[in-house]
Formats: sequence, structure tokens, C-alpha cells
Amino acid sequence: MLGGHSLTHAALAAVLAVSGFSTAVQGLFPDEAGRIDWYRVQVGVPKSIVAHTQEDRTTNILTITDRNVLASLKPDSGEVAWRQVFDPTERINALKVRGSLALTHSGSNEAHVRVWDAQSGALAWGFSQPPSPSYKANSGAVEFLRKSQDVLAVVGDSLVRLSPNPSKPVWELALNGTASYKRLVVQDSVAFIIGDAVLTKKHPKPRLHVVEVSLKTGLVKQQYDVGTEQALGRNTNVVVESKEYGGYILWRDDKNIVWNIHRLGMQEPMWDIYHAKLVQSELMPVDMLTSTLGELDADPGLIADKPRFTLTYTKDKKVKTVVVEMTHTNDKLELRKVVGFRSDSAIIAGCGGATLPGSGASQTERAAVAVRTSGDISWRTYANNKTPTHSGEFAYDTATYGPVTAATLYYAGGEPRVLIQTSGGLVAALAPGSNAPVWFRDESLAHATDMVFMELPAPASSAEHTAKATDPSVLASPVSRYVLRWVETAKSLVAWSASGFGLFGGASSDAEPGSSSQSTLEALVPTTPLTEGDHFGFRKLSIFGTSTGLVAALSSQSGARSWTRFLADNGTAVAIDRVFVSRRSQPLASTTSLLTVVGRNGYGNAVVATLDALTGEPLGDIRVLPFNKAKVFELPTAESASEQQLLGLATTGPEPRLAIWPATADAAKAFCALPEPVFFDLGASAGSSQLRGYRAECPTEAELDAWSGSSAFLASRSWTFDLPKGEVLLAASEYRGAQTTALLGRVLGDRSVLYKYINPHLITLASRRDAGGIGIYFVDRISGRLLYSAVHETASASDRHPFLATQSENRVIYQFWQESGGAEGAQPRSKGYVTVVAEMFESDKPDTRDESKAFSSFDLSLPHVITTAFMAPEPATALGVTRTGSQITTRDVLFGLSSGKLLSLPDQMLDPRRPKKAPTKDEQAEGLMPYMPSLPLDPKRVLSHGNVVFGIAHIKSAPTHLESTSLVASYGLDLFFTRTSPSGTFDQLSPSFSKVNLVVTTLALVIGCLLGGPMVRRKLTNQAWA
Repeated sequence: MLGGHSLTHAALAAVLAVSGFSTAVQGLFPDEAGRIDWYRVQVGVPKSIVAHTQEDRTTNILTITDRNVLASLKPDSGEVAWRQVFDPTERINALKVRGSLALTHSGSNEAHVRVWDAQSGALAWGFSQPPSPSYKANSGAVEFLRKSQDVLAVVGDSLVRLSPNPSKPVWELALNGTASYKRLVVQDSVAFIIGDAVLTKKHPKPRLHVVEVSLKTGLVKQQYDVGTEQALGRNTNVVVESKEYGGYILWRDDKNIVWNIHRLGMQEPMWDIYHAKLVQSELMPVDMLTSTLGELDADPGLIADKPRFTLTYTKDKKVKTVVVEMTHTNDKLELRKVVGFRSDSAIIAGCGGATLPGSGASQTERAAVAVRTSGDISWRTYANNKTPTHSGEFAYDTATYGPVTAATLYYAGGEPRVLIQTSGGLVAALAPGSNAPVWFRDESLAHATDMVFMELPAPASSAEHTAKATDPSVLASPVSRYVLRWVETAKSLVAWSASGFGLFGGASSDAEPGSSSQSTLEALVPTTPLTEGDHFGFRKLSIFGTSTGLVAALSSQSGARSWTRFLADNGTAVAIDRVFVSRRSQPLASTTSLLTVVGRNGYGNAVVATLDALTGEPLGDIRVLPFNKAKVFELPTAESASEQQLLGLATTGPEPRLAIWPATADAAKAFCALPEPVFFDLGASAGSSQLRGYRAECPTEAELDAWSGSSAFLASRSWTFDLPKGEVLLAASEYRGAQTTALLGRVLGDRSVLYKYINPHLITLASRRDAGGIGIYFVDRISGRLLYSAVHETASASDRHPFLATQSENRVIYQFWQESGGAEGAQPRSKGYVTVVAEMFESDKPDTRDESKAFSSFDLSLPHVITTAFMAPEPATALGVTRTGSQITTRDVLFGLSSGKLLSLPDQMLDPRRPKKAPTKDEQAEGLMPYMPSLPLDPKRVLSHGNVVFGIAHIKSAPTHLESTSLVASYGLDLFFTRTSPSGTFDQLSPSFSKVNLVVTTLALVIGCLLGGPMVRRKLTNQAWA
């Protein structure tokens, strides 16, 4: 009998060991190569697209984008063939393409001209012009010369002719600040530069200034003004050019129904023409007075035949657009209508030039494309009559990426393709007869302004899902749910045993719904959003808000899109500033997680929307609030009805107020029921010289009952912090999200403790000083007290050298550019980027701390601050710190570097207490590393590995269910996600751990017990009888 019980216990122990093993390590053993992290290359939303088919029939799609990128896209897939990312301060102004070369003009007063190989993206040659004191804002243009590889460019305040690999210009013409030149028209022997003339007392009205220059000598042949009340870029004028007919300026004077036509280089004669001759229809004068002109081609210099432009007018309350072609026969100018469309809901665009199959290199098909902007997307191309040459359409919901805003026509293999852009950041290629895009690129996330990680509900068992559908009452009891899980575990164990203990099964897969290729409509509109996480918290939703009005949810594990939602107010995209998870759901719960999105409409009014976090569906209408917001922050309470966490929206104006969301009476009462008053600050923006603190005041009970969306709490000023005279605010940093602290102090080598000063209301201010340098101030948001200040006399900050800061627990880390030099008599400082770490403690004496039970901002004690500076290996564009669930794991400091690396340095390496001399025994016992003035760039600590992640502007981290592991996301231009374990994976089994060995060892022990048990009992029995 005793032996039977022992056998049962041994067998049960074996079964429990095997079953526990099979469930606990299920997600840890698959091959992790390519699945630990993911990387997305982005270029931004195109500003200009030039699609050019060369003589060898290859097509390049070259684009310059609003993220300052020059890129080449493959015409058949949309993949990035190559890209050049320019410095953020060097704006790309123009792109021209001729043959196998691409030409760019970038910068402003300090201008740069570069010629690139259009196939490889390699730099062929470049030229830079130093700044000029007579430079006029927005001046700059560039163009290839005909039958030559020479380039003509407006750089600074000069016009230069450049030959390949120039040491200096062939010739240079000083423009003497006569105009802001933005357009070049090149002919065989002369060139015309056109700009907005400088306003003077003699000529106070806007006008266009034209300069004719000899290409051979660079001498001015003539210069004159045309087009009174005109400026380049207005929709009442257009510049057209043709290799055969030369260049022309067309314009309509204000309150005039006649269009003026001027041929460049000829002050006389000038022609005029009435609308009726263009549109072949009689128009009323009121309709003519509102007509506009537009350019049709992205790069007019590519076109070898007759120039074209568009004329848009309104008749019978219908907007129509006419494509007009200019011809010139026997010195007689003719304007011919090619085709006309209804354009009140369409985009009209042209072709950048295409060599057709079987034709000569000089033959091009001149076509215009009309793309419908609302509803399902449809498009038609027209050549020389009203009959479409090609067409296509596909189902499209503007709620996913917004309406179409631009289109470009190009050819691939002789077949036309239409490249569309939407206000949400979608770029898609359409082909004739196809009901889906040939390819698409989602460039919205290159404009991400905020991102949050949202915890997905843990996966429930199939038995629990079945019970929820059939008998939900079973799930009410924890015991019944526990039984359901054990029943399913037993079934899984039986199936696992029947399959040979997984020894002969195929590789497991973590494929997620919605992760299909970006060449199908299903990828454009995911059909199955992610609704469940995993057991280890690796799979979360990464939810982005963008300045283009898009909210997008991606899987943190694979980058697969779960859903997208375009937010607009009266058809205009909402610029999203912040995204909050306002409610989190539990597994199998009847309520879902909610998002609150806060942004601005075109008038600056605050816009708030609540979305279902799992599907992106809006809950109610988008609310436009009747005020501008200055700041948005979370409040420590929730509305009772919806369980949404409250948000505070501080308003701007002479009398700031605090609005809340949800804007309901229940929410207002929950706000007033808070045990402590709510404080907020205003003025922490660049250029300010004063930071102000306010306290929200609760109204009467009657006012709370009548609370509405336009209501707000009155706020009384509680403090003011003025920067010293001659200083203005450069940047501000504060804590975001809840701060978790595992250790209240640092244990020193002698076992004493330095207690951390952790102030959740700390604001870090950086100011620019007129006397030179940067001032640093630590300010308490509640009391307005100055906690610490410092001055870096050789520091500076600019768009090229930005100031960065981040806060975590009791540390503030910031970086700035340091000029060489220093105070007289002091040790000279090296030029470069400096990272400063400031750590705050309650006292400079160990084992001394504030004994109060709760932290108070009104406590008069000041923190003891220890600082140390390090030379940074490379300039950083973003800073961050890893986060884990309990913050037991050592933190890593994250640097997004300008070279495209994501660097992770251990917390100990940036410890301000690192000894500058040989460490003592106590310092060695504490684990302090000897101080080194420079931080290392260790390739083994580059989280991005070989990926070049350009434009990192933000770094976010989130905990997983494993204390050792953090999720890390970097975004700006490119996206990169990974997970890291700063202290090692101490709570995970190694990937090399053998399940087979464990099972064999367990079974061997069980068999050994079964065989050895009777022998041991027999021996004991014999000994008892002896």
C-alpha cells in the first residue's frame, strides 16, 4: 500500500514537471534571428517627384521629401533603391534629372549644388557657396545646361556656371540683392533667372524681375520687371518653357479678366488672350475673375515639345480645369485646349516625360491624369482629346489614410502608372485595370509626433473563449477558470506526447495577422487587427500619432500594421500632438481598451478624439474644443461611467484655464474629488523668459452639474519663475508616464546608504545666455522653487547642434555642443559634444534622509546634486532610458546617434560618482568604474546592429512581463524596434537549453525510482528482521 502511494506521487511529479515545462517555455525557444527586432526604411512624404524613362528604357522615380531626403524608388515595387539623407538644417529646394544624372539645390544663404548618379545614388560632384550678406530669403534655383553636363545655379546672392568637379565656377555673376530668385529657364545660348523683385519706395508693389544672362560669358544682356502685383508661387501666374519655343510667363492682373503672355527676352510684343479662347466656352466676368493657373509637369525641362499648363475656373458652381498647350507658328502664338475635366473633386497632374517603346529618344507621350480625390479612387489619362487612353479604379476608404492630395504620371515598361499621395502620408502606384495598388508606401510614420506602448490582453485559452460564448458565468469564478486551463493543458500534453514530444514537429511560427506584403490591398487595409498579446509581454500595440492626421497601430513584435485611422476636421488633417491610453482592458472582459488622441486643427483649436484601441474605430465624433491648448497631461483619476483616465488641457490666453477630458459632469466631479489640488505650469517653450505655475480651482456643485465640452476650471497663479536677465528658454524636459523605483538609495562600499532624491514634479530648463553659454535650472512644478542651477560657459545650441535632455528616477542626463576654450586661468576645454549626468540625493551625508511619510514639494530642503561630464563619441539626436516592470534590472541609457546607430550604454558607465583617481577599496566594493573622459562607442552595444536608422528623434521604452527585458522603440525618420536585457536574461532559459535532455533526464529519474524503490524496501525489510 505504501509502495502504491509512492508510485502515484512519483508519476504525478513527473507529469507535473513535464506539463509545467511544456507551457512555461513555449515562446522562448523558436529561432529568434530576425524576430527580436524589426526595421523600416522611410523617406517621408514627397514634395516633388520626377519619374524619368531613359534611352535604355529604365525608369527612375526620384523624389525629394519633406523630411529632407533625396531618394530613388523602384518603379515596380516602390522599394528604396537608394537614398541620401540631408542635414535637417539644409533644406532641399529643387531636383532636376537629365539622363543618368540627378541635380539638387539645398540650403539657403549657404547653398549647396550636388550632382548624383541617378542609378546608384553616388555623389558625382558638388559645389558649396559661402553665405552672402546681400542674400534674399528663399532665393535659390538650379538647372542643367542643354547639350552639356554643366550646371547653372542661383547660390546665395550669385548666379554661377559650374562644370563637373569644379574647383571654382566657370563664371560668377553677383546679383546684388535685386530679387529673391526662384526660377531658371535655360536656352541654347542664354538663360533667364526670374524672381520676386525687392520692394522699394519707388516700386512698392510686388512684381517679377527677369535677368537675361549670356551662358558663355556670364554677362547680363538685359533685365526688366513684368507682372505687376505678381509673385512666384501664386496661382495667378505660371512660368512655362520648351526647348523649341523658349520660355514664357503668363499671369492675370488682379480684378482683370485678361491673361497676359510674355515671352522671355522680349519686352515687346506682349500678348493677351481671353478665357473663352482657352476653354471654348462663354464665361461670365465673375467666373473669369476667380480663374487660376497651375504648372502641369514636375520638371518642365525634361519635356522636349510644346509647353503645357492648367487653367482652372468656375462655371455654374462647378469647378473645371483645362489643360492648355502652347504652340508657336510663324511668330504667331497659339494656345490650344487639349482636354477639360470636372476638377472640384479631382487632382490634375502631368507627366515628367517618358520614352515610349519602339520610339526615338526624343519622342514623348504628353498625357495628363485626373485622379478623383473623394470616395473610391478612380483615374483617367488623356492625351489629345476627351477620350481616355488609360483608366483604373479601386475601392478606397479615406478614413484610413485621408483624401488624395497629389498625383504624378510615369511609365514602367511602356505602361502608364499613376503615383498618388494622400494627406495621411500614403504613396501608392496604380496601374490600368488593377483593382489594387501595384505597390504602396506608408510614409506617415516619418511624421510621428508621439507613440505609446499599449499592453494587449494576455492570450486566453480556447476553452475560456468557448465558455465566454456559451456560458460566461463559468468565467466569473477564479476556480472554474483555473480548472478550464488545466483541462486544456492536459489536452495539449496528450497531443504533445502523441506527436513524439515535439521531436519531429516543424518549426513554430509567430506570424501575426496583417503582416502580408506591401503589394496587396489586404496589406493596405488589415482585416484582422491584433487583439491578444503573448505570455511574456513582447507583443504589444505600438500606437503612433502623426502630424499628418494619422493614428496607426503596429505590432511591437513584427511591425505588422493592425489598423490605421485618419483624423480630420472639415476635411483638413488634424495635427496630432499626444496619444494616451485612457483605459486598459482585461482578458475576456466586456470593455475594451481606449485611446484618447489630442491634436490641433488648422485654426489652432484643440481637437480630441476617443478611439477603440484594438480596432481604431472612433467612439463618437471628433470634438473641436473652443480654445487653444498649451499643454496636455494625465490626471490621477478616472471618470466613473466610462472608466477613462482624465486628461488635463491647459488653455492659452491672458487668463489660462484647465479643461478636462472626458468633458462630462461625472469627470468634473471626479476631478474635484481628488484629495490634492492639481497644479500645472505654462511657459516652458523655446523663446520664453518666464515659467508660471497655476492651481486649478473647483466651481460650485451647480456648475459641476451643468458641465459641458466648453467648460473649464479657473486657474489661479501660484508662482512665477523668471530666468535671469539676458536669458531665454532653449528647451525643457520633464517626466512622462509613471516612474517606478525599486531602490530608494544607493548602497555604498562601507554598507552605508545615499538616499535618492526622487521628485516626480521636476522640470529641467535650459536657457540660452546673451553672454554666451547655456544655463541649467531644476525647478519644482508645484512650488516653483529652484532646486539646482549650473552654467556651461562654453556651451552652445542651435538647429545644427540641438540641446537634448531626459530624466529618470533621480537622474537628469543632457547633451550640448561645447566650443573650445574656457574661462581665463581655467583648463581649456575640447570642442565637441558633451554629455552631462546629474544625480540627486537627499543629502551629501550617507544614512541621512527625510523621515516624512510622503514627498512634499513644499519641503524647504534642497537636493544634493553630483554631476560629471563626458565627451560623447558622436552627436546624439535623441536620448532615452530603458524601463522594466519593477526597475530591479540595471538601466541602460539609450542614445540615438546622427550616424544612424542606436547605442545602449550601461548605467554604471554614466555614474557621476566614478572616481577620477585610483578607486579606493570601498569604491571598488561599490562597483564604481574609474572615470574616463570619453564615452566609448562599443559596436557590441549598438542595438541597431548593421541597420542605419536615420533621423532618430524619439526613443521610447516599455517593460515586458520579464523583469530582465525591455522593449525599445526609436522613431523619427526610420523606425526601429528591439528588445534588450541590460542585466542579462536572468529570468529566461537559454535558447541552447535542451528540452529533450530535460525530458530524458526526468523519465530516467522516474524509471530509476520505479525500479529502485522495491529493492530499497526489500533491503530495509530484511534489515528489520535481521
